[in-house]
Amino acid sequence: MSPNELLITLYKKISNNRIRKYMQIWIAKKERGFPYSISLRKIYSELYGIQIGYGSYGGCFNTRNIPKGVSFGNYCSIAKNVKIFRANHPANTFTSHPILYNPEMGFVKKDKLNRPPLIVGNDVWIGANVVILPNVKVIGNGAIIGAGSIVSKDVEPYTVMAGNPAKFLKKRFSDSVIEKLEKSRWWDLEFDDLIKRIDEFNRMIDESN
Repeated sequence: MSPNELLITLYKKISNNRIRKYMQIWIAKKERGFPYSISLRKIYSELYGIQIGYGSYGGCFNTRNIPKGVSFGNYCSIAKNVKIFRANHPANTFTSHPILYNPEMGFVKKDKLNRPPLIVGNDVWIGANVVILPNVKVIGNGAIIGAGSIVSKDVEPYTVMAGNPAKFLKKRFSDSVIEKLEKSRWWDLEFDDLIKRIDEFNRMIDESN
């Protein structure tokens, strides 16, 4: 399915955020919902600088909490109130106030802070009220971050993390199962092809138990 360029052009011409919100819902209904809408993904990429993989849903579509430069892989489950920060207030200047770096404060002409990108892998589940701090650069495939966690460092693939600060709890699967999942690249399949092979992928896990 290709993006609906007419709808995208119309969306770009609208400046009212409330109308844009309803338009997103309308676009999603026409394209199998938020998890699968190609047009919405193009809108978020071009207008907001957020990359959202196929099948991902939830808080990844929240531009208040998700800044430019964040990318989500395919089939991610992101709680609506996840907050991602890509920069801290400066601590080595006479004031930490944003007047020194934020153009909205009326002094500087452009943003002065370095805001590094964040890469969220495929099949990542991030629970409610999680805060991801600027030091985090990568959250690996298959990772799970428990509700209320404060993530201050990179998250390894297929690990379960929770707490403040978030700490390693366990691996989701054995190394052999993780290797099979990685080789399968099941997340590259779109809806119709994936559902045909769900039993096959389930067997990868069942056979290891």
